[in-house]
Amino acid sequence: MNQFVLEAYAGKVLKILSQGKDITEVILDTEHPVKKALNYNRITGQVSVGDQVTLNTTAASLSLGTGGYHFVMANHTLAKLSMSPEGHGMKVRYTPSQVKVSFIEEEFAQQKAIFDTPLNLAGRIVCFGELHSMIPPLCAFFKYFSKINLRIGYIMTDHAALPMAFSKNIAYLKECSILDTVITIGNAFGGDVECVNIYTGMQAASAIQKCDIILVSMGPGITGTGTRYGFSGLDMGLYLDLAYRYGGKCFFIPRISFAETRARHYGISHHSLTILKDIVQSPISIILPSLKKDKMRFLYQQLQENSLHGKHHIFITDGREIRNAMEHYGISVTTMGRGMMEDPAFFYTIGAVAKKALSTFCSSSRVIK
Repeated sequence: MNQFVLEAYAGKVLKILSQGKDITEVILDTEHPVKKALNYNRITGQVSVGDQVTLNTTAASLSLGTGGYHFVMANHTLAKLSMSPEGHGMKVRYTPSQVKVSFIEEEFAQQKAIFDTPLNLAGRIVCFGELHSMIPPLCAFFKYFSKINLRIGYIMTDHAALPMAFSKNIAYLKECSILDTVITIGNAFGGDVECVNIYTGMQAASAIQKCDIILVSMGPGITGTGTRYGFSGLDMGLYLDLAYRYGGKCFFIPRISFAETRARHYGISHHSLTILKDIVQSPISIILPSLKKDKMRFLYQQLQENSLHGKHHIFITDGREIRNAMEHYGISVTTMGRGMMEDPAFFYTIGAVAKKALSTFCSSSRVIK
C-alpha cells in the first residue's frame, strides 16, 4: 500500500541570497542539515530576514536533484496574501500550493477563432528534447547561426519542475534575449503565456507569439524508474506526432553520451530509443553527430538493433560548432553534472540537430551563415 509522506521542518530566514520577481533564495536557521531554501513569491508571498517559515524538506532529505534546496510551504509572518485581479484559471489544482493564472485562451477571447481553429504550424521548426539542459545550447545555436532574427519560443511541459522560476537557465536566456518567449502548459506555470494544454500551447506559440522555432521540453528534472516506459520524457514522442500532423518541421534530439557509466544511457539513451521506436509514429529524421568511427559504429548498431533504419531517415551532421555558440553567449550548462569537456557527444548532438533544422528552415541561403 502506498504511503504519501511529506517531511516538514520549521525555519527562520537568516539571509536573502538572491531575490527575483517570482523566486527568492534564502539561508535558514533550521534543525535540518540543509540550510538553503527556495520561496516562490507567487505562492507564499515575499519573504524577508527574520520571517518564520514552514519548509518542505522531503527532496533534500532524499538527496534528489533539486540542487540541495528546501521549499517554503508557508510564511507565518504574512497574515494575508492578496490575489491579482486578472484571470481565474488554476494550476497545481486542488493542492495547498494551487496558484491562480490567466489563461491566454481566455485573454484572447476577442480572437476566439485562434483557439477554435485547428492547429497550423505552417512549416515552423519544432524541436523536442527529453532533458531541460538541451534548451540553452539549442537557443544559442539558433540565435548565433541564423542570418535573420528568428523568434524562438519554449513550451515548458508539466513533466518535471512545475514553476518556470526554478530554471536559472531560462531566466538567463530571457535576460540575454536568446529566448524570446516561454509558454507554460498543463500544471507548469510562470511563463510569459499560460496555456491549458500542449495543443493550445502550440497555437499560442505559432499564431499569437509568432515563433519561427518552437522548442518543447520539460522543466528541470526528469523522472526515471529503470523501466522501459516509466519515464517522464515519454510524452515528447506523443507531442512530436501532434506537431508533425499539423505541419511542423519536427526534430527529436537524441540523448547521446559516451561519458555515461550506466549501460542503459551509454551511446543513445534507452529513453530516446524507446521514444523513437515505440512512441513516434511519424517518419522523421534522426540526426547523429559526427564522432570517431568506433562511436559511430556503436550508434549504428543501436539503431539497427531497434529497427530504426527502416522507420526513420538517418543523417550524420557535424555539430561541433555548438561550442562557438555557447561560448559566444556565455552558456556553460551541464547534463548529469557533466559539461562540454566531460561529455562532448551530448552537446555535439544538440548542435547537429540544430544545424540540420536550420538548413531545412528555408530552401534559400538566407538562414545559415
